[in-house]
Amino acid sequence: MSAIRVRNEQLILAAASEEFAAKGFDATQTLDIALRAGLPKANLYYYFQSKENLYAKVLLGFVEPLLEASAVLRESDDPMVGLQAYIAARIRIAREHPHIAKVFSGELLLGGRQLPEECRDLLYAEAQRNVECLRSWIERGLLAPVDPEHLMLFIWSATRTYTNLGWQMGCITGRAEPQDEDYQTAAETITRMVLEGVVVAPRVGEIRGVLFAT
Repeated sequence: MSAIRVRNEQLILAAASEEFAAKGFDATQTLDIALRAGLPKANLYYYFQSKENLYAKVLLGFVEPLLEASAVLRESDDPMVGLQAYIAARIRIAREHPHIAKVFSGELLLGGRQLPEECRDLLYAEAQRNVECLRSWIERGLLAPVDPEHLMLFIWSATRTYTNLGWQMGCITGRAEPQDEDYQTAAETITRMVLEGVVVAPRVGEIRGVLFAT
């Protein structure tokens, strides 16, 4: 693949992410994407054939970071370490990929109607592995006896706050866009809430000394 093609595809994907994030799929015009990318509209169709294909490519581009974040949950056999790393990784994704995160989250809120089958299969399999990891920790007495599916749903929803509730967060913080310290605080707060809610009683005191880092 030529360097020019790679550059143009990256420009189009970045522009598409911003347009889809701002307007949603239906209201986004391919001409607006091309103008934002600084390329002829014909290039968009040459590289991606259709708006639907481009949208699917944007969604697929967010799956890999999600899978990487998910993998860190299972890298340690200590749930305190694994959960902290998982939460930090998901917050980091929202910080590093704000536009794609918003597009992806918006698609899920609509029921994933245009989510490519490839995305569905990968995310479903990864979700099952994560839930089984939580269930194993619970059965071994490493976590309090909570429902693993709802624990995972809580983590997903809490770490997606800046994507889904950007306007509301701005009302609270007084900032139009979240800053690095906001993401840091979010990671610390969510981690503390999760660990103090699910770590078995003798270990709760250990949480007080945890150093958080995203």
